[in-house]
Amino acid sequence: MQALRPLIAERSAQERVRIEAAYEFSRDAHVGVARKSGEPYITHPVAVAVLLAEMGMDSDSVIAGLLHDTVEDTSVTLEDIERRFGADVRRIVEGETKVSKLAKVAKAQDPDRSLSDEQSENMRKLLIAMTSDIRIIIVKLADRLHNMRTLASMPPIKQQRIARETMEIFAPLAHRLGIGQVKWELEDLSFRYLEPEAYEDLQGRLRTRQEEREEHIRSALSQMNESLAEDLELEEWVDDINVSGRSKHLWSIYTKMQKEGKALEQIFDLLAIRVILTPRPLAQPAAPPGEQARPRDPKKQERAEEVREKRVCYHSLSIVHSMWTPIPGRFKDYVAVPKPNGYQSLHTTVISPSGQPVEVQIRSRRMHEVAEFGVAAHWMYKQGERLSDKMGDRQKEGWLERLKQLQHEILDASDFVDAVKDDLLGGRVVVFTPRGDTRDLPSGSTPIDFAYNVHSRIGDTATGARVNGSIVPLSYKLQNGDMIEIVTVKNGTPSKGWLSFAVTRSARTKIRHHFRAEERSEALTHGHDLLERYLRKRQLPVRQLMRTKLLEDVADKLTGNRNPDDLYLALHAGKLTTGTVARTLAPQLEQERPPARSPRPAPARSQDGQVYVEGVLTPAKRGMCCNPISGDQIMAYVTRGRGYTIHRIDCPNMVRLLKDEPKDRCRPASWNPSASLNSTVELDVVGVDRSGLLADVLAVLVAQKRSPLKIEAAVRGPSAHILLRLEIGGQLDLSHLADAIKLVDGVQDVLRVGNKSGRAIPAGARLR
Repeated sequence: MQALRPLIAERSAQERVRIEAAYEFSRDAHVGVARKSGEPYITHPVAVAVLLAEMGMDSDSVIAGLLHDTVEDTSVTLEDIERRFGADVRRIVEGETKVSKLAKVAKAQDPDRSLSDEQSENMRKLLIAMTSDIRIIIVKLADRLHNMRTLASMPPIKQQRIARETMEIFAPLAHRLGIGQVKWELEDLSFRYLEPEAYEDLQGRLRTRQEEREEHIRSALSQMNESLAEDLELEEWVDDINVSGRSKHLWSIYTKMQKEGKALEQIFDLLAIRVILTPRPLAQPAAPPGEQARPRDPKKQERAEEVREKRVCYHSLSIVHSMWTPIPGRFKDYVAVPKPNGYQSLHTTVISPSGQPVEVQIRSRRMHEVAEFGVAAHWMYKQGERLSDKMGDRQKEGWLERLKQLQHEILDASDFVDAVKDDLLGGRVVVFTPRGDTRDLPSGSTPIDFAYNVHSRIGDTATGARVNGSIVPLSYKLQNGDMIEIVTVKNGTPSKGWLSFAVTRSARTKIRHHFRAEERSEALTHGHDLLERYLRKRQLPVRQLMRTKLLEDVADKLTGNRNPDDLYLALHAGKLTTGTVARTLAPQLEQERPPARSPRPAPARSQDGQVYVEGVLTPAKRGMCCNPISGDQIMAYVTRGRGYTIHRIDCPNMVRLLKDEPKDRCRPASWNPSASLNSTVELDVVGVDRSGLLADVLAVLVAQKRSPLKIEAAVRGPSAHILLRLEIGGQLDLSHLADAIKLVDGVQDVLRVGNKSGRAIPAGARLR
């Protein structure tokens, strides 16, 4: 408790008494219990409470930190905690403890339940509980941080498991909440146990040049302090300037070296200087002579202070750039465009007088508190406000709302945790709508992910995209700061090809849902038509026999469900025959009436050759140079006197036309989903020259009931080439066929060949 008292000294007497009482309550509950390290167990809850107090969390959170293990490990009940410390403390402690209890209950009910299932269920409950009160996860982060600091006493298997879970879930959560101080330490501690050899090697290499780096930093700090202190504008605008040096964290250095393939000497921001500015409060406007001064409107005052904060940051940046030479391309402005977790700072890398690259971070005191403590910084006591009063929409909206949606969309615990890791806790990009609103998406997202993030209807009807005013394929990888405009078509529908480049689980789920619904609708129509044709062929009264009430009775007899849809689905799937259904509907009529020849139906009018061009269904020809097929990303080119010609977006001719021709002649296009889209393609099957290769490839075609229009085989150098010309239903059909052929022993690749250009591309490849 000695470590906690100085941190709560400035709180009210009533709060200090409550925290002291919580300490005594927890100490008595854990009396005689020791940790794996041999220390008294009470040292752990006290350490958690210290971390929470250092983050400036409210007293209820600190008390919950002291009590977070009491319900799970002792005879204390939640009712005891609520009676002594209130409902808020109970809610936080309950969110911490019921998770593991639920996992234990599930384990008892299902002894075969794997450890990963138990962990997933545990994590799911924790994440769901977090949406009701985010303090639950902040207490959990403090708990996990202290456990990681004392992980050495655990067996190696547990060290690996806990470190991996920390790296995959808890460090990204700390980052998402903006608690940089916790995030960096969790990552470095996890790195220590997950990659011990790499950790020790990197730490040793940094230690050998530590004195040299510290000398560079001392010299740079001295010059920086002198230049900032002498600036007259800063002297007028700020109360305090804090300049300090820091070293980059080990995990950050390691991942940068791995990702960019760089040596340690090539990492420019190993050394960093942080400038923290405390702007002087703005004076209230002076009153006219003889009148009483009117205070400035609070909202105007707040906006003016934000402007002052930014002004002093940018002015300090100009001082740094006038002192030292900035490295081109190494400037990042997170003040104007904050990170999704609220982080704001200016980052620039400069060459110091010693010739060493140094990263300089410039931020205000408020920005620094947000960078270090994230959402906790918004909940520190200020002007007598209670924490519960400060939990505004900013902390509740965005990714927390998305977390709530995921719990309804995904029921399986493992899938839920995977979705959270992929969609919410991975790398992020911030992009803009045409109105200037920001959208926060996972790294690698495409315009399709953006469209579904804005609204499902926009995603379903997307046909093209413009990024920063230029047309791009829907598979384009979004970059920070991109402004995206989605081109839609009134009656547009998703393409199955989108699944190959959609990144967010939400977009992929909605695309799949559309096709599941479409397939169900087609199955119902097919089943209905099968029955109707059978009845008409036997000259039975269709309208009379296919009444809903009669069909419900038949469905009940044959499927056990009174829904006629189940009857149609069974007919479509071949589980029931039309004769069986007809005999159940009208056994006597079916026997009495001989089958009659029905007139041949008129052939359906084909819609081949029609595509959507900027939302309008339009006749178009396929370019012979690239022979686009359904599922390819396409664009339409206005051909003088001959209408539209469609090309693949990566077609060399299309690339040239986009560069050389007026933009209004190259227009976004998409396939008509209701048209017949079979195409003739040529495939080059490349493989090892061996006996029986051609026979094995043809066996695949026979198994898939495909009849090639042309077959040629030749040996060129060390490789055998089998040229196949055949009918394909589209990009997805082509991908399935290519995947099947690639399973043949000796096949190295399957390439799609253009009709005229002869340019080969991987069959089924998506445009990027």
